[in-house]
Amino acid sequence: MKHLILGTAGHVDHGKTALIKALTDIDCDTHKEEKERGITINLGFSHLTLPSGEAVGIVDVPGHKDFIKTMVAGAFGIDIVLLVVAADSGIMPQTIEHLKIIEMLGVRQGIVVLTKIDLVDDEMTELAEMEIAEFLEGTIFEDAPVVGVSSVTREGMDELVAKIAEVIPKIKERKSTDYFRMYIDRIFNVKGLGFVVTGSVLDGELKTGRELLLLPGKTKKVKVRNIQRHGEPTEKVFPGDRAAINLAGLKLDDYQRGMVLSDKQIEDTSMIDATYTLFDVNYEPGLWSKVIFYSGTFECAARIHLLDKDILKAGETAIVQIHLEKPAILINSDRFIIRNSSNDMTLGGGIVVDTAPLHHRKRTPKLIENLDSLVEATINSDNLFNLIKIELKKENAPVFTGFIAEKLNKSDKEIIDECENNNDGSVIRFNYSAKTILISNSINDEYHKKVIDILEQQHQKNPILEEGFDTKELYGKFGFTKNEAGKGYVDMLMEQMLKEGLIKKVGNSFALSGHTVEIDHKTQEQLDWLESVLKETGIDLSDIDRIEEMALSKKIKKDRLKMLLKYLARQDKLVFYQGDYLHKTVVDKCRTILLADLKNKERGINEKEFRLLLNSSKKFIQVILAILIEEGTVYKKTFYILLTDKGKEIATKL
Repeated sequence: MKHLILGTAGHVDHGKTALIKALTDIDCDTHKEEKERGITINLGFSHLTLPSGEAVGIVDVPGHKDFIKTMVAGAFGIDIVLLVVAADSGIMPQTIEHLKIIEMLGVRQGIVVLTKIDLVDDEMTELAEMEIAEFLEGTIFEDAPVVGVSSVTREGMDELVAKIAEVIPKIKERKSTDYFRMYIDRIFNVKGLGFVVTGSVLDGELKTGRELLLLPGKTKKVKVRNIQRHGEPTEKVFPGDRAAINLAGLKLDDYQRGMVLSDKQIEDTSMIDATYTLFDVNYEPGLWSKVIFYSGTFECAARIHLLDKDILKAGETAIVQIHLEKPAILINSDRFIIRNSSNDMTLGGGIVVDTAPLHHRKRTPKLIENLDSLVEATINSDNLFNLIKIELKKENAPVFTGFIAEKLNKSDKEIIDECENNNDGSVIRFNYSAKTILISNSINDEYHKKVIDILEQQHQKNPILEEGFDTKELYGKFGFTKNEAGKGYVDMLMEQMLKEGLIKKVGNSFALSGHTVEIDHKTQEQLDWLESVLKETGIDLSDIDRIEEMALSKKIKKDRLKMLLKYLARQDKLVFYQGDYLHKTVVDKCRTILLADLKNKERGINEKEFRLLLNSSKKFIQVILAILIEEGTVYKKTFYILLTDKGKEIATKL
């Protein structure tokens, strides 16, 4: 499952909040002033569960020009944008401004939503679509789908949900880091729990019980009591999740807007080197300019020093040094937005390339050369091996050399030779099915640890099951179900870990080498009870919902019940078919009755005759018949059930 955030963008009163309410049945305008004024002022949060079961976090941003800083905070970290344009208004100033901001923040997937189509006729709708196409020409979203909707009549909502589902596979997984990072965008006190903060997870993973730092600062530590994702409790959140975190040890006085939560001490900075792109605005900054700097929820006054240009013109990009008036928590490749010092015009934005630079007092040719190299190293290095490392970091997963070769416009042999001759040990090569797989050494180490963690968690969760996960399940755990290089890498990784003695084979699955099964008295009692229930059920289907209900009365939770059922199935005491469980004695009895009857009936019997034979329900007959067909004792020809050769052999012994 991907962890993604969808955000809105667009002019005030174009129906962003109404759209989200129609999609999710959640009203993002929760404050009294928002209700009174009829506009969004604060960030709103919701979530959408798609037909596939995948859930997407939603951030609804204000469209009014006075709340651009709030819009930037909400747009920072989103993966998909719904660019909202009202059919009765068309492109407006904040439509233009929001689009520029979204592009600058690195959002690459979007859908244009033409709202309020119930208020206009077909001709007006067509004109609005033409205006949108012209507006988006030359932008990253020029090929974005346009979906007309009405939040009142719900027209177009199903199509919009389908388009969102189509976009999700196009979004790459976020880069993984070994530390957690999240801007705090809301903080509130919950009676009986204490302070809760919310934000979009930018980097790393977070589990309950973890200790975090409130940054900037070196002393304030808080502990994670509980975590919610999409309004539901969870033990862990990942990059791309919207998270609500209940923190122990946090006081309101400790918090200032722009602070970051992290489990790593990230040094703050008041000076950065960066690229800076000026939007198409009526403004030409000189060598020095005063501005307002935005990144995430952080905001402060700043001065920009042009380093490779004397004047920056509309549409141009420069290398700059930015001096911040207060310390910020930034890392390389972070994106930012710049507004003028009056805070009434968005000027542009850029990418951080160095968070701890020297103060560049003189703009020497050597400095510019070094900075050009730094920008290239951060964005797109000109050294082939560095380029390979950068591409591997982008993918954050094993890839075939051909994939890298295509990205860099090189031959497969050039990539392989570079990794053989100039490798500094940071890239590992595997040969697989006449191909070569590449992976960063650091990521390889992470996957080794992840295998141990995954199997350890499986054993802790299912202590009475000898097996762990099979290769196919591990593909899913690593997100490699559609990644052939990833599958090949997992195959080789597991073989390597088997040789190292870290894991063992149990049937078709892998388990930790030290894992042993021990069944205590309580567990045995639960197994005996469950087996007796299934035996007593007889020819009444034991669907999982009914079993869960009975198990809860015995204080057996859902996950434990599944483990017990799986154990009995592994012991060949249960037969499982598409959500229904039957005790093996029931299946054996039904098989014996059917085969004994069929051995004397050359034409076979139909399902109705079988049902009368067992005096059971139609659904039960369908399930037991499916089980017997699957095991190969009977088959169906038109409407009749007949014996297979295997079935005839068994029937002769009855």
